[in-house]
Amino acid sequence: MITIRNFITTDTDTVKHIMTLCTSELRAVYKPKPKSETILTSHSLSNTRVVAVDDADTVIGVAEYITQEVDLYVQGVAVLPTHRRRGVARTLLGHIATLAIDFGLPALSVVTIKETGNLEIFESLGFIVVEERTSDRFVGIQGQPVTEVVLRRNEVIQQMDPPL
Repeated sequence: MITIRNFITTDTDTVKHIMTLCTSELRAVYKPKPKSETILTSHSLSNTRVVAVDDADTVIGVAEYITQEVDLYVQGVAVLPTHRRRGVARTLLGHIATLAIDFGLPALSVVTIKETGNLEIFESLGFIVVEERTSDRFVGIQGQPVTEVVLRRNEVIQQMDPPL
């Protein structure tokens, strides 16, 4: 069974390991433009992490999200390669969707690089494409342009009946 909980400091090493593994896979496809790396680091917004753990409380996945005015932005989802295709990302995103509803936000949003193949994964998780653009922050490993895709998934917010 997969359980989602808030990130705690003892998760740091495992989360770094998972993020390093997943980032290295992405870096085989694209990389930050030289000037963008500094900009991305200096402009990072405050994010919140949740982790997916197995029955032994071993961290097997992580997701980061940022609360925005109009939605909950999923900054990243990373799952150990040994635990992929087992519902870990779906469970992490489901938890974040519940948080969005609790916060009164109508949707989740995410941005991915089309060339990674992750677009299809997010679409299979209920996200729809709302914008495609040539990235001004990233390039392919040979320096070629890559496409950033903005996706959104609407969540149902329970409306309370107005008081009589």
